[in-house]
Amino acid sequence: MQRIHFKKIIISLALIMILNAVFLPYIMPSAELKAASIEKEDIYTGLGLMFLLVVLSGGGDNKNEAVRSDDFHSYKNFSADEIEILASIINAEARGESYDGKVAVGAVIINRVYHPSFPNSIREVVYQSGQFTPVENGMINLSPDSDSFKAAYDAVSGLDPSQGSLYFYNPAKSRNPSFFAGREKVVTIGNHVFLK
Repeated sequence: MQRIHFKKIIISLALIMILNAVFLPYIMPSAELKAASIEKEDIYTGLGLMFLLVVLSGGGDNKNEAVRSDDFHSYKNFSADEIEILASIINAEARGESYDGKVAVGAVIINRVYHPSFPNSIREVVYQSGQFTPVENGMINLSPDSDSFKAAYDAVSGLDPSQGSLYFYNPAKSRNPSFFAGREKVVTIGNHVFLK
């Protein structure tokens, strides 16, 4: 999926308006401005509106982009079936973990969906061969609880306690510790280690 940076678009439009306000009177004599029905007040009103849009959009603050770009992360990008699959894998993988631990497991799935090395749907990521033990042992078929659904919605909406991780494992239960040993550790939440 292509990212759409609305904040950058709004800031660009504001800059165009400012440049027009500053340079238009020099380029176009005032008689031509009046003939074109462009008044100084119109320019300043437009600038005021653009400034208001920039302020309301949060300006150019990109502090959260290192973890997640919220411009394209939304539950609206996924069907109810996919949200249920995500809640099911969260329930199966993170039962007994904190709420942050549940969201982090969901975020790993979503990070994979948006990463070019993995399939681009929740269903395909979760059911990719050899990736998740609960798929192999049938635990994914347990009905997810309300916390798992809430964590799924938070994960698809951009909340990411895993800080961009693509993998997680429980060191006490891992069947393939050597695979994880060569990966960059990002954070530990509860019993799970999250890695890139």
